[in-house]
This record gives sequence, structure tokens and C-alpha cells, in this order.
Amino acid sequence: MRQAALILALVALLVAPAAVSGVAGAQSATPEHAGTTVTIHLQADGDARWTVSVRYALSGANETAAFESVLADYRSGADVGPTADVFESVAAQQSERVGREMAIQRITRGGWLNSTGENATGVLTLSFTWTNFAVVENESLRVADVFDGGWFGSLEAGEELLVYPPDGYSPDTATPQTGLVNGALQWEGPQSFESGPAMTFTEGAGTGVPWLLVAGAAVVALVVGAAAVYVWKDGDSLRNAVLPGGRGGISGRADAEPVERDQEADTGSPTEPDGEVPDESGGADGEAEAEQSAEELLSDEERVERLLEEHGGRMKQAKIVEETRWSNAKVSQLLSSMADEGRVEKLRIGRENLISLPGENDES
Repeated sequence: MRQAALILALVALLVAPAAVSGVAGAQSATPEHAGTTVTIHLQADGDARWTVSVRYALSGANETAAFESVLADYRSGADVGPTADVFESVAAQQSERVGREMAIQRITRGGWLNSTGENATGVLTLSFTWTNFAVVENESLRVADVFDGGWFGSLEAGEELLVYPPDGYSPDTATPQTGLVNGALQWEGPQSFESGPAMTFTEGAGTGVPWLLVAGAAVVALVVGAAAVYVWKDGDSLRNAVLPGGRGGISGRADAEPVERDQEADTGSPTEPDGEVPDESGGADGEAEAEQSAEELLSDEERVERLLEEHGGRMKQAKIVEETRWSNAKVSQLLSSMADEGRVEKLRIGRENLISLPGENDES
């Protein structure tokens, strides 16, 4: 019964829309589409930094203003978006299940709004550190038992799971079989997990070879880059909707039916034993073009925020310059502007600047 309750709580957190207090008489609208990305950054000591990002497509000044109000409330702790409560419950239960003490720490809330003409994209983010998430075995990390019980049962269309290894680690196995995107193991919905995803990483080169399924790679990258999101009909309905929403979602249904894969997409992709990441050298040009198109859809500020998310919420300014290939002057000016807007925090350490997402420098 307890497991079922947690599954329902996770579904409600990441899937089901609900009304929140707002303007009297205002009615909440059902979002037309959901887009949720769960990013997990593994650390060498077994801890993991989670970020749950929910994106929203906004149209017109009313919806933009409404999202700004939602974002301000969310940052101040209002119950209007994803919260860490259910993850704290899951961590407590899994601690008992596997006999390894776990905890949810350093919880931060954030988000941003990027406007382009009459349209805008709003993003809410929930970040936290899950201690002892992975099992440390000599020079390898194993992620499997933490998902026991089926609490992370499936991904629906428009949802994505990214798992980044620590610096210096490479993937050995991944179940269900998948590939690498920008250094991360990636699963996209629709995708069902029998008992949750499982993977191993080894310090050094590893035995697995990074690859990406060729069929549909361009579509995958464009969907992720465009961040297809919920659409509300007016500002009031947005203000009175809990995020995220839609019928589909990251589901904890342990009895979810396996998703049938397109046979054409699987052509030429041999099955490897024990979920080993297979060698796949084809399709590099198409993948690069798709990734470039996805990057072009992001503003400079969004690229910086995405980089920070991919690196666990913190980066040195010099590393941002290296990753973006922008000039020092451009990065410095951009970060100063973002700091003034409260989108990043800057901390001087010696001769270097440490850039972090809001709240990352706070211990909570």
C-alpha cells in the first residue's frame, strides 16, 4: 500500500493538473501538451544532483505576465509547481528497501522566462541532491536498486530522462538499451521500465561505446531543443494551473505495458547482452545537424542556464567560455546581466568566478 501511494504521489507531482488558489471564479484549463525533463548528475561518491525542468509555451502578454506571477510565487515557496516532498518520501522508502541511507538535500527552486516577439517560453525547475543514490564499487558506479519497486515506471511522450556520469567516467551498460546525447544517457518517452532504468559507469574509458539511434535522431533533438510545452488559452487559466499537466506523464505504474518500438528505427542496431551500450558509428552528421538546430532555438541566457543544469548547477566562468566558445567579454557581460536579473549567482573564488543557479550556493 505504501508503494502504491508513492507511485500515485509521483504521478500527481509530474503528471496530473490541479487547480490552485487564484482569481475568484477563474477556471483552470487543461494543457494541450506537456514537456518535462529529468536530469540526473551522478557524483563520484554516489550522490546525485537532480533537476526537474518543466517548460511552458506562452502566447501573448497576459500569459507571460501570468507566468511571471507563478514563477515569483514558486521561487518564494508557494505550492504551485513541482516539489521535493514526494522524492523525500521515495528516498526514505528506498533507504529501507535497499539498506542504504539516503536523503534529499540542498533543495532549490528556480526558473526563467524567455520572450521572443509575441511568444515566450516559461520554465520552472526543481533541483536537489539525492545522497547515496548510486552504489560505489571500486572504480565503477551502479544505478539500479534505487529504482526498485517500479516507482519510476515509464516516460510518456514529450518527457525525457538524462543521466550524466561524473567527470572521467564512461558508460558500460544501460537498461533499457539507449544511447548518449551530449555525454548523457538519454531515454525519451514513450518508454516503459519494468523495474526502473539501470546503468553502470566506469572510471576511465569504460567498455561501452557512445552511440545514438540514427532513426529519428533529428526529431528527438528538435523536440528536446524546442521544449514543446503546455499551452493555456489565457493568463488567468495559467495562473490557476499547477505545473505540470496533461494526461500523460512520468508515471510510477509498475504494471505499465512495454512500448512497441518501430521496427524500421531498430534496423541495423544489434542487441547487446546485458544492456551493454553498443558500437554505432553511423549517423554522426545527422545528429550534429539536429543538435545545432536545437541549440539555435535557445537564447544566450537559456544556453547558459542549460549548461549550468547539465553541470549540476555550478560552473566556473572560464568553463562557460570554453563550452560556448564565446568571447570572455561576451560571457562576462551576459553573466552580469543575468546576475542582475536574479537568474544566476556569482561567487568570487581567488581569481575565478563561480557561476551557479539561484540557491545553489545555499546549504538547505
